[in-house]
Amino acid sequence: MKKHWIVTEEPMAGYTTTNILRLLWQNKFRIHPKYFLRFLYGITVSTLFLPLRIKETLTTAKKIENTVPVHDPVFIIGYYRSGTTYLITLFSKDKNRGYVSNIEGYLPTTFLGSPKITRWIIKASLPEQRPMDNVIMTPEEPTEDEYSIGAYEKYSIYNGFIFPRNFKLYSRYNAFDGLPEDLARWKKRWSWFHKKMTCQYQGKQIVYKNPTATFRIRHLLKMYPNAKFIHIYRNPYHVFSSNVKYHQEVFEIYALQTWDQQEMRETILENYREMYEKFDRDKHLIPQNNLVEVKYEDFIRTPMAHMKNIYATLKLDGFNAAKTAFKDYIASQKNYKANRHILGTHFIEKVNGYWGHIIDRFGYQRLDPAAAPAESRVEIPRV
Repeated sequence: MKKHWIVTEEPMAGYTTTNILRLLWQNKFRIHPKYFLRFLYGITVSTLFLPLRIKETLTTAKKIENTVPVHDPVFIIGYYRSGTTYLITLFSKDKNRGYVSNIEGYLPTTFLGSPKITRWIIKASLPEQRPMDNVIMTPEEPTEDEYSIGAYEKYSIYNGFIFPRNFKLYSRYNAFDGLPEDLARWKKRWSWFHKKMTCQYQGKQIVYKNPTATFRIRHLLKMYPNAKFIHIYRNPYHVFSSNVKYHQEVFEIYALQTWDQQEMRETILENYREMYEKFDRDKHLIPQNNLVEVKYEDFIRTPMAHMKNIYATLKLDGFNAAKTAFKDYIASQKNYKANRHILGTHFIEKVNGYWGHIIDRFGYQRLDPAAAPAESRVEIPRV
Protein backbone atom coordinates (compact mmCIF):
# COMPACT_ATOMS: atom_id res chain seq x y z
CA MET A 1 0.00 0.00 0.00
CA LYS A 2 1.25 3.48 -0.85
CA LYS A 3 2.17 5.40 2.28
CA HIS A 4 -0.04 8.40 1.48
CA TRP A 5 -3.07 6.17 2.03
CA ILE A 6 -2.04 5.74 5.68
CA VAL A 7 -4.23 8.27 7.46
CA THR A 8 -4.69 7.10 11.05
CA GLU A 9 -1.08 7.50 12.24
CA GLU A 10 -1.02 11.26 11.78
CA PRO A 11 -0.70 12.91 15.25
CA MET A 12 -2.92 15.85 14.27
CA ALA A 13 -6.00 13.85 15.33
CA GLY A 14 -4.95 14.50 18.93
CA TYR A 15 -4.46 18.25 18.39
CA THR A 16 -6.89 20.93 19.44
CA THR A 17 -8.95 22.12 16.49
CA THR A 18 -7.77 25.67 17.21
CA ASN A 19 -4.16 24.60 16.83
CA ILE A 20 -4.88 22.79 13.56
CA LEU A 21 -6.41 26.00 12.17
CA ARG A 22 -3.41 27.97 13.45
CA LEU A 23 -1.02 25.63 11.64
CA LEU A 24 -3.08 25.76 8.47
CA TRP A 25 -2.97 29.56 8.55
CA GLN A 26 0.78 29.51 9.19
CA ASN A 27 1.23 27.22 6.17
CA LYS A 28 -1.20 29.19 3.96
CA PHE A 29 -3.53 26.16 3.77
CA ARG A 30 -1.09 24.35 1.49
CA ILE A 31 -2.00 20.66 1.58
CA HIS A 32 -1.03 18.35 -1.25
CA PRO A 33 -4.11 16.69 -2.80
CA LYS A 34 -2.80 13.17 -2.18
CA TYR A 35 -2.73 13.92 1.59
CA PHE A 36 -6.18 15.48 1.80
CA LEU A 37 -7.79 12.32 3.18
CA ARG A 38 -5.14 12.27 5.92
CA PHE A 39 -5.94 15.89 6.79
CA LEU A 40 -9.68 15.21 6.73
CA TYR A 41 -9.24 12.33 9.16
CA GLY A 42 -7.14 14.46 11.51
CA ILE A 43 -9.43 17.46 11.71
CA THR A 44 -12.57 15.30 11.91
CA VAL A 45 -11.26 13.25 14.84
CA SER A 46 -9.98 16.41 16.52
CA THR A 47 -13.44 17.96 16.25
CA LEU A 48 -15.08 14.82 17.63
CA PHE A 49 -12.79 15.02 20.67
CA LEU A 50 -14.03 18.53 21.47
CA PRO A 51 -16.55 17.40 24.16
CA LEU A 52 -13.79 15.46 25.94
CA ARG A 53 -11.51 18.50 25.86
CA ILE A 54 -14.28 20.70 27.27
CA LYS A 55 -14.93 18.15 30.01
CA GLU A 56 -11.25 18.07 30.92
CA THR A 57 -11.04 21.85 31.09
CA LEU A 58 -14.11 22.10 33.30
CA THR A 59 -13.08 19.32 35.67
CA THR A 60 -9.29 19.70 35.94
CA ALA A 61 -8.26 23.29 35.12
CA LYS A 62 -8.34 24.50 38.72
CA LYS A 63 -6.55 21.40 39.98
CA ILE A 64 -3.76 21.86 37.43
CA GLU A 65 -3.40 25.56 38.15
CA ASN A 66 -3.10 24.96 41.89
CA THR A 67 -0.51 22.20 41.53
CA VAL A 68 2.97 23.06 42.76
CA PRO A 69 5.50 20.40 41.65
CA VAL A 70 7.79 19.39 44.49
CA HIS A 71 10.47 17.91 42.25
CA ASP A 72 12.25 19.60 39.37
CA PRO A 73 12.23 17.32 36.31
CA VAL A 74 14.86 15.00 34.89
CA PHE A 75 15.57 15.57 31.18
CA ILE A 76 17.02 12.92 28.87
CA ILE A 77 18.72 14.86 26.08
CA GLY A 78 20.76 14.12 22.97
CA TYR A 79 19.93 14.07 19.29
CA TYR A 80 17.32 11.80 17.72
CA ARG A 81 18.45 8.18 17.27
CA SER A 82 21.14 8.48 19.95
CA GLY A 83 19.69 6.03 22.47
CA THR A 84 17.16 8.26 24.21
CA THR A 85 14.30 5.75 23.71
CA TYR A 86 16.16 2.88 25.35
CA LEU A 87 17.12 5.11 28.27
CA ILE A 88 13.61 6.50 28.89
CA THR A 89 12.14 3.01 28.59
CA LEU A 90 14.42 1.89 31.41
CA PHE A 91 13.36 4.87 33.50
CA SER A 92 9.72 4.02 32.84
CA LYS A 93 10.24 0.83 34.86
CA ASP A 94 10.89 2.95 37.97
CA LYS A 95 7.40 3.19 39.47
CA ASN A 96 8.49 6.03 41.77
CA ARG A 97 8.70 8.34 38.75
CA GLY A 98 6.47 9.51 35.95
CA TYR A 99 7.10 9.88 32.22
CA VAL A 100 5.22 10.89 29.09
CA SER A 101 3.63 7.76 27.64
CA ASN A 102 1.85 7.51 24.30
CA ILE A 103 -1.33 8.37 26.21
CA GLU A 104 -0.06 11.76 27.38
CA GLY A 105 1.92 12.30 24.19
CA TYR A 106 -0.72 11.74 21.54
CA LEU A 107 -3.84 12.78 23.48
CA PRO A 108 -2.53 15.32 25.96
CA THR A 109 -5.80 17.24 25.89
CA THR A 110 -7.99 14.53 27.47
CA PHE A 111 -5.91 12.08 29.52
CA LEU A 112 -6.59 13.69 32.89
CA GLY A 113 -10.33 14.25 32.51
CA SER A 114 -11.23 11.03 30.64
CA PRO A 115 -8.44 8.52 31.35
CA LYS A 116 -10.26 5.30 30.41
CA ILE A 117 -11.63 6.63 27.13
CA THR A 118 -8.28 8.19 26.25
CA ARG A 119 -6.40 4.95 26.83
CA TRP A 120 -8.93 3.01 24.73
CA ILE A 121 -8.61 5.51 21.86
CA ILE A 122 -4.82 5.38 21.96
CA LYS A 123 -4.77 1.58 22.09
CA ALA A 124 -7.10 1.39 19.08
CA SER A 125 -5.12 3.97 17.10
CA LEU A 126 -1.49 2.95 17.60
CA PRO A 127 0.33 0.70 15.14
CA GLU A 128 1.86 -2.41 16.65
CA GLN A 129 5.39 -1.06 16.09
CA ARG A 130 7.05 2.30 15.48
CA PRO A 131 7.61 2.70 11.73
CA MET A 132 11.23 3.82 12.03
CA ASP A 133 12.67 1.01 14.17
CA ASN A 134 10.00 -1.61 14.94
CA VAL A 135 9.92 -0.72 18.64
CA ILE A 136 6.69 -2.04 20.17
CA MET A 137 4.00 0.60 20.64
CA THR A 138 1.52 0.27 23.49
CA PRO A 139 -0.37 3.05 25.30
CA GLU A 140 2.14 2.86 28.16
CA GLU A 141 5.34 3.01 26.08
CA PRO A 142 7.29 6.27 26.50
CA THR A 143 7.26 9.11 23.99
CA GLU A 144 8.23 12.80 23.92
CA ASP A 145 6.60 15.85 25.45
CA GLU A 146 7.33 17.51 22.09
CA TYR A 147 4.21 15.75 20.80
CA SER A 148 2.21 16.96 23.80
CA ILE A 149 3.13 20.63 23.35
CA GLY A 150 2.59 20.32 19.59
CA ALA A 151 -1.03 19.35 20.20
CA TYR A 152 -1.68 22.77 21.75
CA GLU A 153 0.83 25.06 20.06
CA LYS A 154 2.90 25.55 16.91
CA TYR A 155 6.10 25.08 18.98
CA SER A 156 7.02 21.53 18.04
CA ILE A 157 9.49 20.14 15.55
CA TYR A 158 6.90 17.48 14.72
CA ASN A 159 4.75 20.16 13.14
CA GLY A 160 7.61 20.36 10.65
CA PHE A 161 7.08 16.66 9.92
CA ILE A 162 3.44 17.44 9.14
CA PHE A 163 4.31 20.53 7.08
CA PRO A 164 7.79 19.65 5.75
CA ARG A 165 7.97 22.63 3.40
CA ASN A 166 8.17 24.74 6.56
CA PHE A 167 10.51 22.39 8.40
CA LYS A 168 13.15 25.09 8.88
CA LEU A 169 10.56 27.42 10.41
CA TYR A 170 9.61 24.82 13.03
CA SER A 171 13.32 24.17 13.63
CA ARG A 172 13.57 27.78 14.83
CA TYR A 173 11.38 26.82 17.77
CA ASN A 174 14.03 24.39 18.98
CA ALA A 175 16.05 27.20 20.59
CA PHE A 176 13.72 30.23 20.14
CA ASP A 177 16.63 32.47 19.20
CA GLY A 178 15.28 35.93 18.35
CA LEU A 179 11.70 34.88 19.20
CA PRO A 180 11.04 36.32 22.69
CA GLU A 181 7.23 36.34 22.45
CA ASP A 182 7.16 32.76 21.20
CA LEU A 183 9.59 31.73 23.95
CA ALA A 184 7.36 33.28 26.61
CA ARG A 185 4.30 31.48 25.25
CA TRP A 186 6.15 28.16 25.05
CA LYS A 187 7.39 28.52 28.64
CA LYS A 188 3.88 29.15 29.86
CA ARG A 189 2.50 26.14 28.01
CA TRP A 190 5.34 23.84 29.06
CA SER A 191 5.06 24.87 32.72
CA TRP A 192 1.33 24.19 32.60
CA PHE A 193 1.89 20.78 30.99
CA HIS A 194 4.45 19.88 33.67
CA LYS A 195 1.84 20.67 36.33
CA LYS A 196 -0.60 18.46 34.47
CA MET A 197 1.90 15.60 34.37
CA THR A 198 2.53 16.11 38.09
CA CYS A 199 -1.21 15.68 38.66
CA GLN A 200 -1.23 12.57 36.51
CA TYR A 201 1.56 10.98 38.55
CA GLN A 202 0.36 12.28 41.92
CA GLY A 203 3.38 14.44 42.71
CA LYS A 204 6.13 12.06 41.58
CA GLN A 205 9.23 13.35 39.84
CA ILE A 206 8.80 13.35 36.04
CA VAL A 207 11.46 12.13 33.62
CA TYR A 208 11.15 13.69 30.17
CA LYS A 209 12.80 12.42 27.01
CA ASN A 210 13.02 15.07 24.32
CA PRO A 211 15.92 15.76 21.94
CA THR A 212 14.82 19.37 21.48
CA ALA A 213 15.39 19.98 25.20
CA THR A 214 19.11 19.88 24.32
CA PHE A 215 18.61 23.22 22.55
CA ARG A 216 16.75 24.70 25.53
CA ILE A 217 19.04 24.16 28.52
CA ARG A 218 19.10 27.82 29.56
CA HIS A 219 15.32 28.20 29.21
CA LEU A 220 14.62 25.04 31.21
CA LEU A 221 17.01 26.05 33.97
CA LYS A 222 15.28 29.41 34.39
CA MET A 223 12.06 27.51 35.05
CA TYR A 224 13.60 24.61 37.00
CA PRO A 225 16.98 25.62 38.52
CA ASN A 226 17.58 22.17 40.02
CA ALA A 227 16.59 20.22 36.88
CA LYS A 228 18.78 17.21 36.16
CA PHE A 229 20.06 16.23 32.72
CA ILE A 230 21.22 12.96 31.18
CA HIS A 231 22.99 13.57 27.89
CA ILE A 232 23.39 10.47 25.75
CA TYR A 233 25.50 10.67 22.60
CA ARG A 234 26.37 8.22 19.86
CA ASN A 235 28.68 7.78 16.87
CA PRO A 236 27.65 10.72 14.65
CA TYR A 237 27.90 8.68 11.45
CA HIS A 238 25.33 6.24 12.85
CA VAL A 239 23.20 9.14 14.06
CA PHE A 240 23.14 10.66 10.59
CA SER A 241 22.34 7.48 8.68
CA SER A 242 19.65 6.53 11.19
CA ASN A 243 18.12 10.01 11.06
CA VAL A 244 17.89 9.97 7.28
CA LYS A 245 15.81 6.81 7.52
CA TYR A 246 13.87 8.06 10.55
CA HIS A 247 12.87 11.35 8.94
CA GLN A 248 11.90 9.61 5.72
CA GLU A 249 9.71 7.07 7.50
CA VAL A 250 7.97 9.64 9.70
CA PHE A 251 7.45 12.17 6.91
CA GLU A 252 5.73 9.45 4.91
CA ILE A 253 3.06 8.87 7.57
CA TYR A 254 2.76 12.40 9.02
CA ALA A 255 3.17 14.80 6.10
CA LEU A 256 0.43 16.83 4.48
CA GLN A 257 2.90 18.21 1.93
CA THR A 258 5.58 16.80 -0.33
CA TRP A 259 9.22 17.42 0.59
CA ASP A 260 12.68 17.65 -0.88
CA GLN A 261 14.95 14.78 0.19
CA GLN A 262 18.17 16.74 -0.19
CA GLU A 263 16.82 19.65 1.84
CA MET A 264 15.69 17.23 4.55
CA ARG A 265 19.20 15.78 4.82
CA GLU A 266 20.79 19.23 4.93
CA THR A 267 18.41 20.22 7.73
CA ILE A 268 19.43 17.17 9.78
CA LEU A 269 23.07 18.20 9.41
CA GLU A 270 22.32 21.82 10.34
CA ASN A 271 20.08 20.98 13.32
CA TYR A 272 22.56 18.55 14.87
CA ARG A 273 25.39 21.06 14.56
CA GLU A 274 23.25 23.86 16.00
CA MET A 275 22.11 21.66 18.87
CA TYR A 276 25.68 21.05 20.02
CA GLU A 277 26.56 24.71 19.60
CA LYS A 278 23.73 25.55 22.01
CA PHE A 279 24.56 22.68 24.37
CA ASP A 280 28.25 23.58 24.54
CA ARG A 281 27.34 27.22 25.14
CA ASP A 282 24.93 26.48 28.00
CA LYS A 283 26.24 23.29 29.61
CA HIS A 284 28.18 25.27 32.22
CA LEU A 285 24.88 26.68 33.54
CA ILE A 286 23.83 23.25 34.84
CA PRO A 287 24.62 22.95 38.56
CA GLN A 288 27.40 20.59 39.53
CA ASN A 289 26.32 16.93 39.74
CA ASN A 290 23.08 17.68 37.85
CA LEU A 291 24.47 16.44 34.52
CA VAL A 292 25.54 12.96 33.46
CA GLU A 293 26.96 12.30 29.98
CA VAL A 294 26.67 8.78 28.60
CA LYS A 295 28.24 7.22 25.53
CA TYR A 296 25.60 5.06 23.83
CA GLU A 297 28.00 2.32 22.79
CA ASP A 298 29.17 1.94 26.40
CA PHE A 299 25.66 2.18 27.79
CA ILE A 300 24.25 -0.74 25.81
CA ARG A 301 27.18 -2.94 26.88
CA THR A 302 26.67 -2.34 30.62
CA PRO A 303 23.26 -0.68 31.09
CA MET A 304 22.84 -1.66 34.75
CA ALA A 305 26.17 -0.17 35.76
CA HIS A 306 25.32 3.03 33.92
CA MET A 307 21.86 3.26 35.47
CA LYS A 308 23.40 2.84 38.92
CA ASN A 309 25.90 5.61 38.16
CA ILE A 310 23.16 7.92 36.82
CA TYR A 311 21.08 7.50 39.97
CA ALA A 312 24.11 8.02 42.22
CA THR A 313 25.51 11.05 40.38
CA LEU A 314 22.16 12.83 40.12
CA LYS A 315 21.20 11.78 43.66
CA LEU A 316 18.02 10.09 42.49
CA ASP A 317 16.46 7.77 45.02
CA GLY A 318 14.83 4.45 44.24
CA PHE A 319 17.50 2.58 42.29
CA ASN A 320 17.38 -0.51 44.49
CA ALA A 321 13.58 -0.64 44.37
CA ALA A 322 13.64 -0.50 40.55
CA LYS A 323 16.68 -2.72 40.05
CA THR A 324 14.75 -5.93 39.34
CA ALA A 325 12.50 -4.18 36.79
CA PHE A 326 15.58 -2.73 35.09
CA LYS A 327 17.21 -6.18 34.90
CA ASP A 328 14.06 -7.76 33.48
CA TYR A 329 13.80 -5.18 30.70
CA ILE A 330 17.49 -5.42 29.86
CA ALA A 331 17.19 -9.23 29.68
CA SER A 332 14.22 -8.89 27.31
CA GLN A 333 16.44 -6.97 24.88
CA LYS A 334 19.47 -9.28 24.91
CA ASN A 335 18.70 -10.95 21.58
CA TYR A 336 18.34 -7.69 19.71
CA LYS A 337 20.88 -7.28 16.90
CA ALA A 338 21.53 -3.83 15.50
CA ASN A 339 21.75 -3.42 11.75
CA ARG A 340 24.93 -2.20 10.11
CA HIS A 341 25.33 1.33 8.80
CA ILE A 342 27.12 1.82 5.52
CA LEU A 343 27.70 5.39 4.39
CA GLY A 344 28.86 6.29 0.92
CA THR A 345 31.52 8.81 -0.02
CA HIS A 346 29.12 11.73 -0.43
CA PHE A 347 27.48 11.30 2.98
CA ILE A 348 30.80 10.86 4.78
CA GLU A 349 32.05 14.08 3.23
CA LYS A 350 28.89 15.85 4.38
CA VAL A 351 29.10 14.51 7.94
CA ASN A 352 32.80 15.36 8.20
CA GLY A 353 32.14 18.86 6.89
CA TYR A 354 29.27 19.64 9.24
CA TRP A 355 30.11 17.53 12.28
CA GLY A 356 33.86 16.90 12.17
CA HIS A 357 34.57 18.88 15.35
CA ILE A 358 31.78 17.02 17.17
CA ILE A 359 33.16 13.64 16.04
CA ASP A 360 36.54 14.67 17.42
CA ARG A 361 35.08 15.98 20.68
CA PHE A 362 33.27 12.71 21.39
CA GLY A 363 36.40 10.70 20.61
CA TYR A 364 35.13 8.83 17.54
CA GLN A 365 37.37 8.16 14.57
CA ARG A 366 36.73 10.20 11.44
CA LEU A 367 35.94 8.09 8.39
CA ASP A 368 37.89 8.55 5.19
CA PRO A 369 35.55 9.31 2.26
CA ALA A 370 38.08 7.85 -0.18
CA ALA A 371 37.87 4.46 1.54
CA ALA A 372 34.05 4.36 1.48
CA PRO A 373 31.77 2.78 -1.12
CA ALA A 374 30.27 5.15 -3.64
CA GLU A 375 26.73 4.41 -2.51
CA SER A 376 25.12 4.35 0.93
CA ARG A 377 22.97 1.72 2.54
CA VAL A 378 21.09 3.24 5.44
CA GLU A 379 19.87 0.85 8.11
CA ILE A 380 18.15 1.50 11.44
CA PRO A 381 19.28 0.01 14.73
CA ARG A 382 17.11 -0.08 17.82
CA VAL A 383 17.77 2.96 20.01
